[in-house]
Amino acid sequence: MEENKYKLAGWLAVVQAVLFPVAIVIGIIEVVAAAELFNIRRPFVGPADLLMIIFTAIAIYTILMFRKLLHERYQYHDLDLLILLSIWWAIVFQVVGLGLSLLTGIFWPVDKVLFAIIYLVFMTGAMVTIGIVDILIAVKLLKVKENFSEYIRGFAYVTMVAGICEVTVLLTPLALILVPVSAVILALIFFRDQQEVEFV
Repeated sequence: MEENKYKLAGWLAVVQAVLFPVAIVIGIIEVVAAAELFNIRRPFVGPADLLMIIFTAIAIYTILMFRKLLHERYQYHDLDLLILLSIWWAIVFQVVGLGLSLLTGIFWPVDKVLFAIIYLVFMTGAMVTIGIVDILIAVKLLKVKENFSEYIRGFAYVTMVAGICEVTVLLTPLALILVPVSAVILALIFFRDQQEVEFV
């Protein structure tokens, strides 16, 4: 059996799965500590944002490696455009999100109603957009699911559920819970998919 060249991607997917909830928890702690200990109640950029930047960079790498695996193992190219869209979405979401926090912090105090509307419009647009992309990715994978390993099929099902939750916006917290689940399945794909394909 040849060496699994996706091993690094697998371990980074594991890091990705751990990093996301850690960044969320640290973000919550930051906000509570800033408000209670330092009376800071405006948006700010902190360690949690740095962790999310690292998470985004790793997520982009792992999804690109997933695309490469689909190309090499299955000669499957139908997800190329959707994967590129999801990558650009992640970059834009990160940049705009940080930009909003920085601008709000610079010009604080701001009209709270205006801030709430801008944030709500941004989050709604972002969630609906990525939800549609996720659903399309899942649909394309499930159309030819017989050609893929069980792990890729599992990834498609989780992506479908996450996409539906994102499109509803109200169920976005459930979609966030599925982020590390999706990353763990990606890790399994990178660690195990080669072995399964070799014995087909």
